[in-house]
Amino acid sequence: MAGEDTVTVPGPNGGEAVYVDQAQKAAHDRWGFAGAYRAGDYVYLSGVVAGASPEATLDEAQFRSVLEQTFQRADQTLHAAGSGLHEVVEITSYHVWDSPAFAGGKMAHMEIVAAVKAEYLQGPDPAWTGIGVSDLLPPNGLVEIRMIAYSPK
Repeated sequence: MAGEDTVTVPGPNGGEAVYVDQAQKAAHDRWGFAGAYRAGDYVYLSGVVAGASPEATLDEAQFRSVLEQTFQRADQTLHAAGSGLHEVVEITSYHVWDSPAFAGGKMAHMEIVAAVKAEYLQGPDPAWTGIGVSDLLPPNGLVEIRMIAYSPK
Protein backbone atom coordinates (compact mmCIF):
# COMPACT_ATOMS: atom_id res chain seq x y z
CA MET A 1 0.00 0.00 0.00
CA ALA A 2 0.94 3.64 -0.20
CA GLY A 3 3.73 4.80 2.06
CA GLU A 4 3.73 7.87 4.24
CA ASP A 5 5.73 9.80 1.61
CA THR A 6 3.28 8.98 -1.21
CA VAL A 7 1.85 12.00 -3.00
CA THR A 8 -1.56 11.73 -4.68
CA VAL A 9 -3.34 14.30 -6.80
CA PRO A 10 -7.09 13.82 -7.37
CA GLY A 11 -8.18 13.42 -10.98
CA PRO A 12 -11.50 13.16 -12.77
CA ASN A 13 -14.11 10.55 -11.85
CA GLY A 14 -12.37 9.53 -8.64
CA GLY A 15 -9.03 8.69 -10.25
CA GLU A 16 -5.74 9.95 -8.90
CA ALA A 17 -2.21 10.61 -10.03
CA VAL A 18 0.24 8.81 -7.73
CA TYR A 19 3.90 9.54 -6.96
CA VAL A 20 6.25 7.59 -4.66
CA ASP A 21 7.28 10.84 -2.98
CA GLN A 22 7.62 14.57 -3.54
CA ALA A 23 10.95 14.12 -5.35
CA GLN A 24 9.33 11.83 -7.95
CA LYS A 25 6.47 14.30 -8.36
CA ALA A 26 8.88 17.20 -8.88
CA ALA A 27 10.86 15.21 -11.49
CA HIS A 28 7.69 14.23 -13.36
CA ASP A 29 6.15 17.71 -13.17
CA ARG A 30 8.78 18.92 -15.63
CA TRP A 31 7.19 16.82 -18.38
CA GLY A 32 3.64 16.70 -16.98
CA PHE A 33 3.07 13.03 -16.14
CA ALA A 34 2.33 10.92 -13.09
CA GLY A 35 4.47 8.05 -11.84
CA ALA A 36 1.26 6.03 -11.92
CA TYR A 37 -2.42 6.77 -12.33
CA ARG A 38 -5.15 4.85 -10.54
CA ALA A 39 -8.49 4.76 -12.38
CA GLY A 40 -10.96 2.52 -10.58
CA ASP A 41 -9.55 -0.99 -10.37
CA TYR A 42 -6.67 -0.30 -12.78
CA VAL A 43 -3.26 1.23 -12.16
CA TYR A 44 -1.40 2.62 -15.17
CA LEU A 45 2.36 2.85 -14.62
CA SER A 46 4.20 5.45 -16.69
CA GLY A 47 7.28 4.19 -18.50
CA VAL A 48 10.30 3.45 -16.34
CA VAL A 49 13.61 3.65 -18.23
CA ALA A 50 16.65 1.42 -17.91
CA GLY A 51 19.82 2.82 -19.40
CA ALA A 52 23.49 3.59 -19.08
CA SER A 53 25.08 6.72 -17.72
CA PRO A 54 26.15 9.17 -20.44
CA GLU A 55 29.02 7.92 -22.59
CA ALA A 56 28.92 4.44 -20.95
CA THR A 57 28.46 1.06 -22.62
CA LEU A 58 26.90 -1.70 -20.52
CA ASP A 59 27.90 -5.34 -20.76
CA GLU A 60 25.23 -8.02 -20.26
CA ALA A 61 25.72 -8.25 -16.46
CA GLN A 62 25.52 -4.48 -16.07
CA PHE A 63 22.41 -4.29 -18.26
CA ARG A 64 20.78 -6.98 -16.13
CA SER A 65 21.59 -5.03 -12.95
CA VAL A 66 20.11 -1.82 -14.39
CA LEU A 67 16.96 -3.73 -15.42
CA GLU A 68 16.60 -5.17 -11.92
CA GLN A 69 16.69 -1.63 -10.52
CA THR A 70 14.08 -0.62 -13.12
CA PHE A 71 11.68 -3.39 -12.05
CA GLN A 72 12.25 -2.44 -8.40
CA ARG A 73 11.34 1.20 -9.18
CA ALA A 74 8.26 0.02 -11.07
CA ASP A 75 7.18 -2.09 -8.11
CA GLN A 76 7.79 0.81 -5.71
CA THR A 77 5.58 3.09 -7.80
CA LEU A 78 2.86 0.44 -8.17
CA HIS A 79 2.91 -0.05 -4.38
CA ALA A 80 2.44 3.70 -3.90
CA ALA A 81 -0.78 3.27 -5.93
CA GLY A 82 -1.92 0.30 -3.82
CA SER A 83 -0.82 -2.37 -6.30
CA GLY A 84 2.30 -4.33 -7.19
CA LEU A 85 4.06 -6.32 -9.88
CA HIS A 86 1.98 -9.39 -8.93
CA GLU A 87 -1.11 -7.63 -10.36
CA VAL A 88 0.37 -6.58 -13.73
CA VAL A 89 -1.82 -7.69 -16.65
CA GLU A 90 -0.11 -5.84 -19.50
CA ILE A 91 3.39 -4.62 -20.36
CA THR A 92 4.48 -2.43 -23.24
CA SER A 93 8.23 -2.07 -23.62
CA TYR A 94 10.17 0.19 -25.97
CA HIS A 95 13.66 -1.04 -26.94
CA VAL A 96 16.62 0.72 -28.50
CA TRP A 97 18.06 -2.41 -30.11
CA ASP A 98 21.14 -0.90 -31.76
CA SER A 99 22.26 1.47 -29.01
CA PRO A 100 25.98 1.96 -28.46
CA ALA A 101 25.10 2.00 -24.73
CA PHE A 102 24.78 -1.83 -24.76
CA ALA A 103 27.55 -4.17 -25.88
CA GLY A 104 25.16 -7.03 -26.76
CA GLY A 105 22.86 -7.36 -29.74
CA LYS A 106 19.09 -7.42 -30.12
CA MET A 107 18.63 -11.05 -28.99
CA ALA A 108 20.88 -10.65 -25.93
CA HIS A 109 18.98 -7.46 -25.05
CA MET A 110 15.60 -9.21 -25.28
CA GLU A 111 16.75 -12.37 -23.47
CA ILE A 112 17.96 -10.28 -20.52
CA VAL A 113 14.73 -8.27 -20.38
CA ALA A 114 12.66 -11.49 -20.48
CA ALA A 115 14.78 -13.15 -17.76
CA VAL A 116 14.51 -10.18 -15.39
CA LYS A 117 10.78 -9.86 -16.07
CA ALA A 118 10.36 -13.54 -15.17
CA GLU A 119 12.16 -12.97 -11.85
CA TYR A 120 9.96 -10.06 -10.84
CA LEU A 121 6.56 -11.09 -12.26
CA GLN A 122 5.44 -14.42 -10.84
CA GLY A 123 2.39 -16.36 -11.94
CA PRO A 124 0.73 -16.26 -15.33
CA ASP A 125 2.52 -14.06 -17.83
CA PRO A 126 0.87 -10.73 -18.62
CA ALA A 127 0.16 -9.60 -22.16
CA TRP A 128 3.38 -8.04 -23.48
CA THR A 129 4.27 -6.02 -26.55
CA GLY A 130 7.91 -5.12 -27.26
CA ILE A 131 8.48 -2.29 -29.72
CA GLY A 132 11.76 -1.24 -31.31
CA VAL A 133 12.42 2.51 -31.27
CA SER A 134 15.31 4.70 -32.38
CA ASP A 135 15.70 6.68 -29.14
CA LEU A 136 14.28 7.34 -25.67
CA LEU A 137 14.08 10.64 -23.81
CA PRO A 138 16.83 9.96 -21.25
CA PRO A 139 20.31 9.89 -22.79
CA ASN A 140 21.56 6.31 -23.25
CA GLY A 141 18.10 4.87 -22.47
CA LEU A 142 17.96 1.23 -23.56
CA VAL A 143 14.44 0.14 -22.66
CA GLU A 144 11.35 1.88 -21.31
CA ILE A 145 8.76 -0.30 -19.61
CA ARG A 146 5.16 0.71 -18.93
CA MET A 147 2.63 -1.51 -17.19
CA ILE A 148 -1.06 -1.82 -16.43
CA ALA A 149 -2.14 -3.59 -13.24
CA TYR A 150 -5.61 -4.84 -12.37
CA SER A 151 -5.85 -4.04 -8.69
CA PRO A 152 -9.37 -3.91 -7.22
CA LYS A 153 -9.61 -1.58 -4.25
